[in-house]
Amino acid sequence: MYKFFANKLEDGIFYFSDEIQKHFKVLRFNKENVIVNYENKFYECQFVFPNSAKLVKELDINNELDYKISVAIPLIKQNHFEIALQKAVELGAYEIYVFQSQYVDKSNLNFGSKKQRYEKIIFEACQQSFRNYIPRLHDPISFSELCVLDIKNKVLAYENKKNNELIKDCQDALIIVGPEGGFSQQEIDYAISCNVQVVSLTKTILRAETALIYMLSKLN
Repeated sequence: MYKFFANKLEDGIFYFSDEIQKHFKVLRFNKENVIVNYENKFYECQFVFPNSAKLVKELDINNELDYKISVAIPLIKQNHFEIALQKAVELGAYEIYVFQSQYVDKSNLNFGSKKQRYEKIIFEACQQSFRNYIPRLHDPISFSELCVLDIKNKVLAYENKKNNELIKDCQDALIIVGPEGGFSQQEIDYAISCNVQVVSLTKTILRAETALIYMLSKLN
């Protein structure tokens, strides 16, 4: 069955955004049964021509991880940032933090003008990967603010660290990857002073989006 996210439920009828209604026209739905996600729950529904779906029954589906893993992505080049967003969502990221650090490319700081596009990527990745929950995309913060977030386990990937052990306790975790220019030694020292666990991943140096996928898959 096809799966869609609804944005309104009224009298047992689900309604959808204009963007999703365009898919209905392409698919030429009539009375097909579909699965609808609404407020983090799934429902079996019958499509009602031309743009709504009637609730049939709630479904016991939970495709979320048993623990919360959030990710911190630096302001990297847009195409790499978008890949990182998509893959983070597909691999179950709970929240997505964006940060500035010493070596980020300053041309990438126009986050606000692109946030709507980024949220659309997150939404589409959730729908494609059958997520219950749509991760929140936070506005950019500084690296120092990132290091003191109220999250139990924070893990930072750093190429000059000589171990490759990730945390074993996945409860309430934040994984942090660096920008194209990496982290400065001052930033690493500050992170360690904030009880951030600093680890290496592989013998090679990974792009931010690749490091993110690697860490999420290890924790999963």
